[in-house]
Amino acid sequence: MKPIESLVRDNIKNLKPCVHGAEVLGAAEESGLKPHEILDFSSSVNPRGPSKKVLEAAKKSFSQIAAYPDSNSNELRQVIASHFGSINKDNVVVGNGSTELMYLFAETFLKKGETALIPAPTFDEYERAVRKTGETPKFLEMGKSFNVEAATFKTEISGAKIIFLCNPNNPTSMLIPQETLTSII
Repeated sequence: MKPIESLVRDNIKNLKPCVHGAEVLGAAEESGLKPHEILDFSSSVNPRGPSKKVLEAAKKSFSQIAAYPDSNSNELRQVIASHFGSINKDNVVVGNGSTELMYLFAETFLKKGETALIPAPTFDEYERAVRKTGETPKFLEMGKSFNVEAATFKTEISGAKIIFLCNPNNPTSMLIPQETLTSII
């Protein structure tokens, strides 16, 4: 019997593990604090837990816990489309968080030999999403200012099938001005 690893595509085997947030146990040991005494703001999770409203909504929904949700999220997509006015619900995509959507986006639109442009530094899941497709991303270094320069971006965008822009950028927190975004698009 073949080892299962021999069946895995190389681009998947070579993906580096992704680490979000700090290593709280190590930080606690180093600082002499207990893990629950540390508030970790290094990932997109509220270290204080969910709000009372979220907890109340979750409690109210417990009676429906055995039911599968609508796999097309029709009601949610309609609410989102209505909120933004002129958007058709068929143009709204929902997922289990932004990371899932990044991967789906790359898997859906990036074909063999096509390029994805990613400003750097930025959230490392963009790179992982592209590499998971078997393609290699093209990085646009933002330099010391950590700003996306429209002129440079327009030069580098040539030949890219997709671009990833994080606004405000993570981890730099730099905001791309609307004029810059508009001129790039």
